[in-house]
Order: sequence, then structure tokens, then C-alpha cells
Amino acid sequence: MPRKLLSLFLCIIVCYILTGCSGFERLGPGSVERAWGFYEDYFDDYDPQKITWAIEDFKDVIEDEPDNGEAYNGLGWCYGILCSLSTSVDNFNTALEKDSTLVDPYAGLAFVYSELPDHQSAVNSATTLIQKDPLYQFAHISSPDDISVDDVRLVKAKSLCSLGDFSQALAEVQILNPSFSCNVSTPEGREALLSEIERLRGII
Repeated sequence: MPRKLLSLFLCIIVCYILTGCSGFERLGPGSVERAWGFYEDYFDDYDPQKITWAIEDFKDVIEDEPDNGEAYNGLGWCYGILCSLSTSVDNFNTALEKDSTLVDPYAGLAFVYSELPDHQSAVNSATTLIQKDPLYQFAHISSPDDISVDDVRLVKAKSLCSLGDFSQALAEVQILNPSFSCNVSTPEGREALLSEIERLRGII
């Protein structure tokens, strides 16, 4: 290869490495910020490759910083998207072990435990999050709609219904819709409560 062409080729490669041009997303060291960027970009077109890149970057960070709780938290959300629920739970719990100040893992655990299903653990995680941050808002794009404490309350209410605690589930729903009322001691009332939970899930 002529020296001028070789020099040009090397310059192009360096450009891609330094600027993160498309097609070379994985070049360069991983970072929590870049990993969350891949995670958020996933919701533009739901390309699973972006979640793979995010996972690889979070793992790169952990390799260099084994006590980085935020990287484990990111893995928890990524594996949740991939429906690797047990792996998601493990990473959320590790995140909390590494950094007890984090609250995002409690939201993630509430959602994942509800899907496993492990409804008591879902309720416990949701309760902890609400106690720690009553105005909780997930800092990263996770769907067409942002995740907030209201979503966590609905997960809690649904799991409470699955556990047979309809009275407490009603109390959670009434925080979101004070005008709603039903008699949860009757089958009709319980059905109305479940319908309201689903209705709220569609608008919150």
C-alpha cells in the first residue's frame, strides 16, 4: 500500500476511535456514561445490539472498577430488557451491595420480581423505593414514557392483588386516583380494582 494511502487509512481509523463514529461503537474503553447512552439509544429503534453494547461497556467498567455500583445497576436494567430476569436481579442486588445510596435498583427489582413472579419481593422493593424517594423519577430513557414512582406504585398494587391483599392494593391505587373506590370484599370490587390498575398503567 502506498505510504500516502496508508497514512490516510490510519487517520480514518483514529477518527473513528476518537469520535465514536457508527460501526465502531465498541472501540475505546467502556464508560458508564457511554453504556447508558447505548441503553437509551435502544429505545429509538429497539435494536438489541445496542443493549449488547451497553452490557459490554458496563462490564468493561466493572473489570476496572469492581465496586462500581452504577455499572451493576445498568446491567440490571439491560438484562431486564433481555428478559434474563434472574441475572437482572443478581446485578441489582450487587449494585445495592456496592453502593447503598442507589435507589434505581429498587425500581428495577420491583419490576423484575413482579415478572418472575416473586410478588412479595416486588412489594418489598417497591415499598423501599417509595420510602427512600417519594418523588422518584428514573434518570434514563427506558420506554416511550418515563419511569416514575407512580409506575412503581402500580407494580406494587398489582403484586399486592396477586398476594390477595386487595385492601392495601386499593390504598396504593387511591394515591394515584383519589376518586376511585370499590368494595374489595366482593368479586366485582376486586375485578374493578384490577381493571383500574390496568387503566392507570395505560395512562401513567
